[in-house]
Amino acid sequence: MSSVPIRGAVLDLGSNTFKLLLAEQKKGVLRIFHEKAYPVRLGEGVAVTGRLQSTAVRRALKMLSFLQKKISSYGPSKVVAVGTGALRRARNRKTFLQPAAKILRRPVLMLSGQEEGRLIALAARSLSRPQRPRYHIDLGGGSLEVIDSKNPKKPKIQSLDIGCVAVRDTLLSRQPPSPDEWMRARGKVEAALRKLPRPNRSAQATFTGGTGHAYACLLRKKNVKARRLENLPIHREELIRLILQLLPLSSKETARLPGMPEDRVTVALPAFLVLDEAIQRLRLSKIWVSTHGLRYGVWLSHLAKAPVRRIVR
Repeated sequence: MSSVPIRGAVLDLGSNTFKLLLAEQKKGVLRIFHEKAYPVRLGEGVAVTGRLQSTAVRRALKMLSFLQKKISSYGPSKVVAVGTGALRRARNRKTFLQPAAKILRRPVLMLSGQEEGRLIALAARSLSRPQRPRYHIDLGGGSLEVIDSKNPKKPKIQSLDIGCVAVRDTLLSRQPPSPDEWMRARGKVEAALRKLPRPNRSAQATFTGGTGHAYACLLRKKNVKARRLENLPIHREELIRLILQLLPLSSKETARLPGMPEDRVTVALPAFLVLDEAIQRLRLSKIWVSTHGLRYGVWLSHLAKAPVRRIVR
C-alpha cells in the first residue's frame, strides 16, 4: 500500500449542478479539503429539444472557469472531470465539451448510463456504513440510476431519462401544475419505472442526489449542511406530505418556504415525484441518504491506489 499521498480533484458536470471534490488520500484515509455543489442548470431544456441551450452553455462555461481557478489553487496531481445525463442526451454536446476541455486543459470523460451506475454503486458499496441494501438509487437532473445488488458480484444497472430537470421540462413545466398535468406526469414516471423488475418482497435502498438535501431542509425548515445527512432516513409519509405542500404553490411561493434550497425551487416537486414512484415500484420499506455519490466512485476508480477506510472532513 503506497504511503505517498494522492492529491486529486473530481468534477462531476451534472445536469443541474457541478460538483467539485478536492481531496487527498494517504493509505486508507481520504481527507476532504473542499466539497460543494454549484448550481449551473446545464441541462435546462435538453429533455425537450435534445440540445444544450446557448445561455446554459455560457453559464456553465463561466462557472467552469471559476472552478478551474479553485482547482489550480489547490494544486492536485490528477484531475478527472466527468459528464453525465444532459451531456449524453444533447446532440450538440461538443458546443460545451470543446471549450470545457480548453478551460480544464484536459478532455471531459463522458460516462455512459451503465458506467455512471457502476461508479455510483462502487461508492455506495465501498463507503456506506450500514448493512448493504439491495438497491442504490441516484437521482440527478438528467437521469435516474438504479443499481440492483441482489447479486453483489454482478449488479444490474438501469439508467432512465427521468431526472428531475428532465421531468420538470417535459412534464411539469408549469408551477403549480394543473390536476391533469400532475396525473399525466405521475403516469409517465410510473411507466418509465416499469422497466425495473419489481421485487417479490420489500427491500431497502441507499439514495444519493440533491433531492435528499432538499427533503432534509424542508423537513427541518432550515438549511442543513449536506455532509451531515449521511444515513438520514427518508420516510414516504413525510415525502408525500412535502409533495402535497408543494403541489399548489407557484415558484415564488415555493422559494419562500423555510429551508428551501435556492437551486431546488423548480425541481423539488418533480424530484419528489420520481423518488416516491421509485419507492413504490421497488417496494422500499427503508431508504436512507448517502452522501457518497458519483464523485466518490470516480475517485475510487480513477485516483485511489488503495481502498478508502475512513473519510476526514
